[in-house]
Amino acid sequence: MMENIRLANKSDFDATASAYFMEHWLTDTMVVSSGDYPIHTLKGVVALTPQDKVVGLITYAVHGNALEIISLNATPEGQGIGTALLAEAERRAIEDGLTLMVLTTTNDNLEAMRFYMKRGYRMSKVIRGAVDRARTKKDSIPVVGADGIPLHDELVLNKTL
Repeated sequence: MMENIRLANKSDFDATASAYFMEHWLTDTMVVSSGDYPIHTLKGVVALTPQDKVVGLITYAVHGNALEIISLNATPEGQGIGTALLAEAERRAIEDGLTLMVLTTTNDNLEAMRFYMKRGYRMSKVIRGAVDRARTKKDSIPVVGADGIPLHDELVLNKTL
């Protein structure tokens, strides 16, 4: 399927990212230990079908020498869309002279950990209680996550470029 997907330019990101972000995260702001990120403040890449249907989105922020991935969604999964979006974000980071990729996920997100580790990311830190603290700002964050795992902590993964 990936051969039918194109990665959109900046104007397509601005025009399409917000609705897709809202559809998948049910909010316009991600709250993680590194900060609160409204979608309109983020950069990113959109994956589109030939009919301009959004099938993937990666958003990120830059902090010093690091590109921090804030969100990554691809539908359907397992088609190479997420991998292509991640590779494009890494390419942009290198092009901008950045040396580190960083991302945060929750302690229940075993699928994301598997995805990123297969692509060279390594765990660098556990932030105990980070999800509990984020929940005080954003009460829509669930108490229980994937596979019935209680949500409490964030795991930080990174990759040196």
